[in-house]
Amino acid sequence: MMIQEAFFVSALDVACGTGLYSRRLKQRGANRVVGLDASEGMIDYARHLEREAPLGIEYVVQDAARAGDLGVFDVVVATYLLHYAPTRQDLRSMCGTLHRALAPGHRLVSICMSPDLQLADSGYYRPFGFELHSRGQEGDEVRMVSVLPELPFTLVAYHWTRPTYEAALRDAGFRDITWREPQVSPEGVTAMGASYWEPYLRQPHATVFTCVAE
Repeated sequence: MMIQEAFFVSALDVACGTGLYSRRLKQRGANRVVGLDASEGMIDYARHLEREAPLGIEYVVQDAARAGDLGVFDVVVATYLLHYAPTRQDLRSMCGTLHRALAPGHRLVSICMSPDLQLADSGYYRPFGFELHSRGQEGDEVRMVSVLPELPFTLVAYHWTRPTYEAALRDAGFRDITWREPQVSPEGVTAMGASYWEPYLRQPHATVFTCVAE
């Protein structure tokens, strides 16, 4: 996800992990940045990086579906958050947290597992380092399994359709929901060639959307 020079004063980075985007937001001019994640381990490492190279970022451990008052921000970023909601109620709760933290008329930017990802062929994304295993029905588990021996991992997310995401966002008070397909950077094209990326871009495993708080 590209982050341009900041035109906002404050930013909340939900599901911040080790704080990659929190740091980028701060480096690009945001005055106040708060990173939130449910994982104590992730936040501990983000705080370690903050101590090593202080930027003035605040980090908190909270579950996005049950987060308390975080204040109001000019922009909210949620990278790989919503597809971890195991139920529609959890999805609505996450969207509610995002909306409460955003000033009216301001924008949420999020990346989530694409509603249109390829699940019929578990090896479709193998050339890109992982496999996806799921029945592919609404609300089903999706297991992302690394095929890289040097980077083994298994992640469990949930498959939600575009109407389900949009209903949860609108119920929370968002409007102007816009979906955007990912693009390959010029560096990626140079490194691997355009033909390498064509199957991925036909059915990317993740997609970006933006929306505005009413």
